[in-house]
Amino acid sequence: MTDTQPPDNKSQAKSGRKPLVLALQLAGFLVGLALLAWCGKIAFSGENREAISNLGKAAPIDIITLVLLSCVGVLLDGLTIWLVLRPVRKIQLSGMLATNALATFLSLLPFKLSVMTRVAIHRKRDGVPLAIIGPWFAAVGAVMLASLAPVLLLAAWKQEIDLLWITLLVISLLFVTVTLTVAARTLGGKRGLRLIQAFAEKQPIRLIERITKSETFVLLDEGLAMLADFKNTLAAVGLRVLYIASMAARLFVAARIVGNPLPADQSLFGSVAYFVIGVVSPVGALGAREGGTAKILEWFGEINFEQLAVIMLVVTGSEILANTALAAIGIAWLRPDRLIRGAGKGDLPSANAHRTGQSEPDRR
Repeated sequence: MTDTQPPDNKSQAKSGRKPLVLALQLAGFLVGLALLAWCGKIAFSGENREAISNLGKAAPIDIITLVLLSCVGVLLDGLTIWLVLRPVRKIQLSGMLATNALATFLSLLPFKLSVMTRVAIHRKRDGVPLAIIGPWFAAVGAVMLASLAPVLLLAAWKQEIDLLWITLLVISLLFVTVTLTVAARTLGGKRGLRLIQAFAEKQPIRLIERITKSETFVLLDEGLAMLADFKNTLAAVGLRVLYIASMAARLFVAARIVGNPLPADQSLFGSVAYFVIGVVSPVGALGAREGGTAKILEWFGEINFEQLAVIMLVVTGSEILANTALAAIGIAWLRPDRLIRGAGKGDLPSANAHRTGQSEPDRR
């Protein structure tokens, strides 16, 4: 006779919440589609007849430029994510770019299919352990913040983008990268872990101490190891800024096509908003980015929402064309049939497993 264990209440609660979470994400996605349809209705209204006419007369070179800029953005994004991981794990660059192309296409959909796809492919194909993927994504987020903060602050302070603006941006990016690298080196490794745990022990909230002594927290050291390499982190920050620049160029070109030119600073603000909304939206990027970006630009600029809606739809249309083509190439390169059959690498060894005294943190 075997003993039966009572069901875990926490597990039951989590499983009970899953249908609700999925339903909320689906509802949010439908709201996003409705928002996109609303933007489309406004964009094609009678007030925008001239813009629609200009779109129909657009030079092929302008359309090709938009699509190529979208492709460049996907490549820069994938290269940035690959570079962040490089100090700890070295995976195939072509595979990373293919995975990013597929995940970027899926980011338009709800249920975080993009994130799940990244995790599954990197775990199965590239042998990146689950314990490292979380710190990796966190390090990518840190690089994103280090890249966006100077751009936004400078754009808010000085609208005209000239040589002085670019010089200040370079200095700011160097300063932020040095700060990030020094912080990662100080807080990383055994010494850094002891400092953090000693600080947590002095806090009145015991939960903080328990968190800093958990295995999950210890494994975050892998993320700090990724950021501790100054040259690598600086390159990743630079690539992320170039990604934002490519997105700003898309807005600039799209606005010129429809006959409502956006100033360079407004294109930059819009590109940051478009990117951030797409990243943080839990229900998929489609609809939320377009409506949100148009509204933000209406607040800070001189172009009305109706005209901005046309611009955003042109940007999204070119992006969908580029992402669909790149996703198809990515799928062909990744060979999902091989992943399904189980062909893949084992966990890759960590270059920094010794830093916090964890013997094999990647295999847990």
